[in-house]
Amino acid sequence: MLNRRRFMEFSLVMGTLAVRTHAFAAGKSIRLGTVPVVSTRTAYEIYAPLIEYLKTGLELSAIQLETPPNFKSMYQRIREDGFDLLISPPHIARLAQKRLGWHPLVMFQPEHQSVLLVQMSNGPSSLEALRGGTIALHDSSALVVMVMMEALSKKGLQVNRDFKIIETRSYESSQIAVKQGVAQAMIFRSQGFIDASVREYFKVIFEAGVLPGYVMIASPNTAKQQLQKMRAQLLAFGNTPEAKLFLEKLGYDAMTSVTEDNMRLR
Repeated sequence: MLNRRRFMEFSLVMGTLAVRTHAFAAGKSIRLGTVPVVSTRTAYEIYAPLIEYLKTGLELSAIQLETPPNFKSMYQRIREDGFDLLISPPHIARLAQKRLGWHPLVMFQPEHQSVLLVQMSNGPSSLEALRGGTIALHDSSALVVMVMMEALSKKGLQVNRDFKIIETRSYESSQIAVKQGVAQAMIFRSQGFIDASVREYFKVIFEAGVLPGYVMIASPNTAKQQLQKMRAQLLAFGNTPEAKLFLEKLGYDAMTSVTEDNMRLR
């Protein structure tokens, strides 16, 4: 069964970090990793304002945006110190911090919920009506999926007994699966990633759990002075007009400093 235990097991096998010197000095390029929930093209459209701001503010020659194909690949890259900066789900950010020494910089606000979306016109009207149907999800190890699967189980709905699942490459692929009738519902976040014009064709039939905001983390070997500079740049970016659309596309309102209370797993 899909549940949070899989991530606890993951935390026990995270390998030892290879030592690598990171330089955020002027003229250098860095690697910015993103959550693997949308296509590479969509990721570039979303993160372009952030990239331009950080490139200028940190005096970098380039920021290379890297979107892993799935969460498994993202975990591997974290273990291998494969990013300089990473926008991460909060539970993975916490594990990376505690086990490998990654540095939390900022957290996105507010919290979201995991939701089941169906077609507005002819989709199932309730969980009961979904029995015998198929649910599309973009990655079985994503927190948004695990929260929903746990909630469905508590409602008496079990995968492979009461419904089937299909895994897709991204949220966009899940949308297509529902529109084409391949799936009757999709697991999604309560905000962000779907344009308002597209969201009008879907409705929520079930909400589950709380999803704390994404966390921006920096590689373990980043110098303290650079950490402070990056955090300041990120918080400053959050107050710019360019940040408004960026945050809106992710489904957030603001970026705030991270506290230990923020980082504790819930």
